[in-house]
Amino acid sequence: MIKKLLIVVVLCLSSGLYAKSSMSKSTYNTLTKAQEFMQKEDFKKAKVMLEKLLKEDKNSYEKSYILQTLANVYINDGEYKKVAKAYEEIIKLKAFEEKSIQSIKFSLSKVYLSNEQYKKSLALSKELLNSKVINKEDIYENLILAYYYEKDYKNSVKYSKKYFSLKKDIKESWYKVIYSSYVELKDYKNAISIMKKMVKIFNTKEEYWVQLASLYQQENQLKKSLSTLELAYKNSILTKKDNILYFINILLQNEVYKKAGELLTKAVDEKMIKEDQKIFEIIVSSYLNSKQIDLAIQKLEESKFAKKNRFKMILANIYYTQQEYSKSIKIIKNMRTKRNSKLDGEKQILKALCYYELDNKSQSIKTLKQIVNNPYHKRKAKSILKQLRS
Repeated sequence: MIKKLLIVVVLCLSSGLYAKSSMSKSTYNTLTKAQEFMQKEDFKKAKVMLEKLLKEDKNSYEKSYILQTLANVYINDGEYKKVAKAYEEIIKLKAFEEKSIQSIKFSLSKVYLSNEQYKKSLALSKELLNSKVINKEDIYENLILAYYYEKDYKNSVKYSKKYFSLKKDIKESWYKVIYSSYVELKDYKNAISIMKKMVKIFNTKEEYWVQLASLYQQENQLKKSLSTLELAYKNSILTKKDNILYFINILLQNEVYKKAGELLTKAVDEKMIKEDQKIFEIIVSSYLNSKQIDLAIQKLEESKFAKKNRFKMILANIYYTQQEYSKSIKIIKNMRTKRNSKLDGEKQILKALCYYELDNKSQSIKTLKQIVNNPYHKRKAKSILKQLRS
């Protein structure tokens, strides 16, 4: 969910800082030569030279410089475990002045973080909190991530807040961390607060608008969820198929059927969404619930997905309510149903009612007689028959 930040702050000591009184001329010359190789990006030669030099009998000051230079090579090669060992040894030697040692400790805390040694990273970072050398914001970054990866989301949030109070230009990744922490804590109120800021700052990011809408839905704030998606759609931010479908789902949950139908129809027409049985059913349902009967009839008459009996029955019922009884009867006659089934009973009753409305009482009675023994509708059929015969 959140990409680990492999940031390593390296203590850079130029060759001009080599003190001849504490370092032999041969060591100085070898280190200088190694740095020249590194500048030429020939790290392999530099590495061989430095590792050989480290095996020689050197004082703590010389060893520290060798280790520091070697650490730079390891960083280039991505050998962070070796970087950590080099920094740990430098700290133990205590040959550098305190400012440099603190910088090394900070670098080491970063390396621990990249090596997934979160507890060690936390220990060093907290030790440096009172440092006058290392920026508080940089230490907070370490603490935020280390606590997050340790799944200590409360402390990650704690230091995120401190970091946000100090930093003016906050990168997107830090918003992601605090947002994710709130979600992990199930603190949706604060998660919403952060995501609202993210939507405002990174307003072209489609996923943030959808996440905000989802959070509102989680909190049963369906109107806010809907308004968020409506604004994103209006500004042409919603483009992905799944997000368009999610918007339609929220429209349906808010009973905004007309707009849901229009939006889904448009998406199908523009080939953004491929119509299948499920999409067809949603469109028909939207038309019916929004009282767009003509559109529902057109869809039910023309679509290849309307061949099932239940959709034929829906169309037959629509024609009945529209007083187009002959059309209703025609559809019913073309329906194949199992005798004495529930659906068979429904269609026969509807057909009988259509005949009655067409003043064909005898045909209505004849139709009802066919289902007086239907286990699902015999009571209703007998009741209607009784009324017709009276």
